[in-house]
Amino acid sequence: MSGWLVSAANKPVISVAIENENNTPISVFYDFFERDDLITALNLSDAVNAYGFTLVIERSESDFTKLVFKIDNKEIVASSLEPVIIDSPDVILAALGTKKASFLRQVQEGFNNTLDTSDKPTDPTSISHYFDLCIITDSNLLYFNGWALTDGAMSDIIVEDEEGKGYQVTECFRYLRTDINTKFGLADNYNAGMVCACRLPTDFLPEKLIIKTSENRIMTSDVDSSGSSQLSKTKILKDYLSFVNVHKARFFDNGQPAILRHLADIWQAESIMDNLLPEVGMFGDVNMQPLVSVIIPIYGRYDFLQHQLLAFSNDTDMQNHEVIYVLDDPRIEREFNITCHGVFNTFNHPFKTIYAGKNLGFAGANNLGASIASGQYILALNSDVMPSSSGWLSRLVNKFESLDSPGILGTKLVYEDDTIQHIGMVFQDDAYYPGIWMNYHPHKGMPSHLIKKKETELTELVTGACMLMEKEFFISVGGFDTRYILGDFEDSDLCLKAYKHNKKIYIDTKESLYHLERLSQNLVDSGDWKYKLTLLNSLYQKDKWGDAIEEVKQQNV
Repeated sequence: MSGWLVSAANKPVISVAIENENNTPISVFYDFFERDDLITALNLSDAVNAYGFTLVIERSESDFTKLVFKIDNKEIVASSLEPVIIDSPDVILAALGTKKASFLRQVQEGFNNTLDTSDKPTDPTSISHYFDLCIITDSNLLYFNGWALTDGAMSDIIVEDEEGKGYQVTECFRYLRTDINTKFGLADNYNAGMVCACRLPTDFLPEKLIIKTSENRIMTSDVDSSGSSQLSKTKILKDYLSFVNVHKARFFDNGQPAILRHLADIWQAESIMDNLLPEVGMFGDVNMQPLVSVIIPIYGRYDFLQHQLLAFSNDTDMQNHEVIYVLDDPRIEREFNITCHGVFNTFNHPFKTIYAGKNLGFAGANNLGASIASGQYILALNSDVMPSSSGWLSRLVNKFESLDSPGILGTKLVYEDDTIQHIGMVFQDDAYYPGIWMNYHPHKGMPSHLIKKKETELTELVTGACMLMEKEFFISVGGFDTRYILGDFEDSDLCLKAYKHNKKIYIDTKESLYHLERLSQNLVDSGDWKYKLTLLNSLYQKDKWGDAIEEVKQQNV
């Protein structure tokens, strides 16, 4: 209970008893703090004292009307009280101001006399917690975040359904909450925040979350299922990553396994391609026996279709191949369909479309496109890559067939001013995060005529913006790895798969395509969550491939 009072006495005595039980006194703990604002607001004289107070009653029942409150032996009518149950202890503690520490000690001393010794907390704040969010999404992802003032491990996390059946949940990730540390006067590096994401079985409907710490403390919350369909995977990713500090010292040393597991569950990495019922569209008479199937994911920017199809329609060689556009953005389904009809009517160049009804990411979208590909070869192509001359694709195929043990063939990509965007790619140890391999583009930004290269040569890696390979190889290695989220490192991962199968990676420097680089994605976004996601994708690549990356670098020295 909290409130304020005005008294001529200094700190009046407050007592509480139970009505109709001989006014039996009960344990009550309270403290006062000055309320000078009341003196001003009520225009009181300096001789009057105004106090705020916070009061804690040891009471297992919630029927407050049975309680008798007295202040300096003056009874307060119980019917005038309108109690509100507050789940968050910070609301109570915030009212204490500088009196918080002494008040907590008083509460602890009082309650410890009635607690069993095995249940005594070593710190009264160890039982303080709050859930900002605890939901189950329509894809049965349990997601919660909040804070807890406990140093105990949170490894025993269970959700229960209405019948009391339980399901074990992955551990929480603890993170810094400066607002909580400031409010409770905690150490600057104390990790009060907690967040967790866990994919539950499809037939399990949770109603209650229970967390038991190693200090034998219990935290519970109802699981909210209302409005969960409004939370997309991307929104949850953004929310989760806002809690992750990748700049924290030694963050990458232990791999942060909880974070990688949570992100995989949010993204549905293991099951993202399951139970799909894709819609396939046909525009015109598509070549039924193409040499190459060109797979082009569409996310955010759908207007590039008209530029690409204009170029394809002016290249008679493209009649030997098929073009497959994969819609990977449910937000633009209507606009995409309208654009497809418009560009076909304008340029009359045949193509296929396929749409899974949800966002699959770069890897999933390309894998989906490959599932309906008819060509002997697959060309993974970004929607913002434009040919600069006719016949380029068949020339790349001829080059591929002339190489020794080819796995993947890439080609030179340039910006609109003919400076280099891509002419091969290598693993580079990141200076800011030692031990993390990033994908580096040598010669990027340099005028292409200054770069002297062989017409075709070996390279460590090639970009997924334009990579040619045999369909049989692509299918045999499982395509792109869908555990990478939103388009990072899938290309280098596929190159590592090629090395594992004793195949080689080549770059062709004779052909030249224009690449607008990432304009195919809608990057107008606030925050640094995509940067964090890139680093965590690189961490997954490191954990997956281990020493294989170093072996590839030694092989290509």
